[in-house]
Amino acid sequence: MSSLDDLVEEMARLTDAPCTLEDPDFRLIGFSDHRGDDVVDSIRQRSILQRRSSDDVRAWFRGQGIEDSIGPLRTPADEKLGIVARLCVPARHLDRVHGYFWLIDPEGRIPESTWPEAARIAESAARLLNVAERRQAHRDALFRELVEGGRLAARDSAVDLAHAGGLDLQEPVTCVLLERPELLDQVASRPSRPGVVWVRSAPGVACAVVRAALLDPAADLDGLLGTLGLGRRIDSLDRVTRAATGPVVAGVDELAAAHRGALVSLRIARTASAGSVVRWESLGPLALLGVTRDDDLAAAVIDARVRTFLASSAPEVLDTVRVWLDEAGSASRTAARMAVHRQTVYHRLGQVEQATGYDLARGQDRLRLHLALELAPYLA
Repeated sequence: MSSLDDLVEEMARLTDAPCTLEDPDFRLIGFSDHRGDDVVDSIRQRSILQRRSSDDVRAWFRGQGIEDSIGPLRTPADEKLGIVARLCVPARHLDRVHGYFWLIDPEGRIPESTWPEAARIAESAARLLNVAERRQAHRDALFRELVEGGRLAARDSAVDLAHAGGLDLQEPVTCVLLERPELLDQVASRPSRPGVVWVRSAPGVACAVVRAALLDPAADLDGLLGTLGLGRRIDSLDRVTRAATGPVVAGVDELAAAHRGALVSLRIARTASAGSVVRWESLGPLALLGVTRDDDLAAAVIDARVRTFLASSAPEVLDTVRVWLDEAGSASRTAARMAVHRQTVYHRLGQVEQATGYDLARGQDRLRLHLALELAPYLA
């Protein structure tokens, strides 16, 4: 069976025109630059780069009758909106529109003799999209059963989800969470890749259940997306993508632990610069965020005096004690890193002790303060 990407290329070759396939809400599914003299208008650029058209453009195209058309139809140009003339081929199956093929055609040169074949290609795409959505809904349900249900109740779900990704039930896997504009809308139509199963984890969050051996622990965002089958780099999306990985677990039936860890990593990723990857292995004490409720954790590591200290201290005092703790209590290394005199370091540490009531010569107090500094930004 042809994939959606194959059908987009087939449509482009048939019509000898640049082609995009979008879902009924005008979210990009795929595109082809078949012709070298591609005429690109602002609408096509926005669709490819932002993965979606604007509200006014969607309303304009719907006003041309595309939702009711049972076959290909031409849409005119609109200079004000930056739209060139197109041929629209609705992807319709069982009287339901599953998407639209758009062929750039400013001169109206795509012959009507190609339209019956174009309609056949579009119906094939609609069938695939229909099957893909039903299959995705089933995979989403399996995933929810695995991460929310009891272990025994989820056993059959583990078998089915492993089969969907070509995974052995007892091979190491992990979860990769992505907050990436429009990705959730494309999950169902993504081509299958051995060792990767896409599910919709939460509003705005797509999850890839991944064979652990596929992941490079040192890969940047570009490398990670390539591994997951998102290899066509879209810079405007990469700059706002949040990516997080969970711990590696022994098999699919232990996926709940991988997902919990990935959620903690994503929580940290939301405070990091966009386009970075936050991995479970790098979290250190921040992994405690996944162990218990925030209020219980805050009560355990942040008493009233420390909370006041964190809220009211000068930034240079907080920076000094963080560096000092990172440097294993070395005043000389702290002074060198911060380009200040050692006496300045001692003075600021004295302020810390006075404000918190901690004795920084005691290991237990240093540990409690370090945990408070690390965890407080994430505990409301």
